[in-house]
Formats: sequence, structure tokens, C-alpha cells
Amino acid sequence: MKSVSTPPQSPCVCTNLRRMAQRVTGFYDAALEPAGISVTQYSLLANISRMPGCGTGQLAQRVRLERSTLVRTLQPLLHQGFIVDKAPAGSRKRQLYLSPLGEDVLARAMTLWQQAQTDIKTHLGESYETLWHIFTQIDSLK
Repeated sequence: MKSVSTPPQSPCVCTNLRRMAQRVTGFYDAALEPAGISVTQYSLLANISRMPGCGTGQLAQRVRLERSTLVRTLQPLLHQGFIVDKAPAGSRKRQLYLSPLGEDVLARAMTLWQQAQTDIKTHLGESYETLWHIFTQIDSLK
């Protein structure tokens, strides 16, 4: 039997970034709880607000989600009446808009999101700019 060498002990960047993403997501989810939505749902509502009438392909590209994942994530928002599809009957292309209820939820959530954003920036202090630089560097990986 072949001997397996011991893995390096240095911290895994991937594991630690995933762990931090989960912590930050949990922080924003908790902040948005009074609005009844998650940070992922907030992002979708905010982007639909910016791109009224968008299709799922456009939205998926904008939020960088796989289209099938996006469609699954949109279902609760459609079911709750936060977004509406105004595509003509029989059309395969969606035309997504915020409903009046969705506009109200987004308005409530924006205040909560802004407070969470401020809290994160305050907690990070001067490291906030460094973090954005790191995001940019990672985003350019191939």
C-alpha cells in the first residue's frame, strides 16, 4: 500500500473564505430577518429593482448565479408575491418586476441592509479597503 504524505499545515484559503462567507451571510440574514427575507433574496429584489423587466438569463449574469440555481431561488419570491413575471402568456422569456409588496419589502430591507453594511465597515475599520482589494484580486483569478 502506498504511503500518503501528510497534508501541509498552512491554513487553507478556500476553507477559511467559505467559513467567513457563511459568517457574513449569517450576519446579514439576521439583520434582514425583520423584513422577512434573506440576504440572497435581498440581492435579487435589489437587482430586479435596478433592471425592471429583466429575464432570468440577464439576472443570473448580473448576480453571478447559475441559471438553474437562480430559478430555484426566485420561486419563494414569486410565491410570496414579491416579484411578478409580466411575460406574455406562452412566452418562454420571463419579464421580472417587483410587485408593490416587493417594493415595500425592499424598502424595509434597505434600511436594515444599510445598518448591517455600516456595522461591518465599522467592525473592519481600516481593513475594509484591504478587503475590497482582496475581493478584486480574487475576482480576477482564472
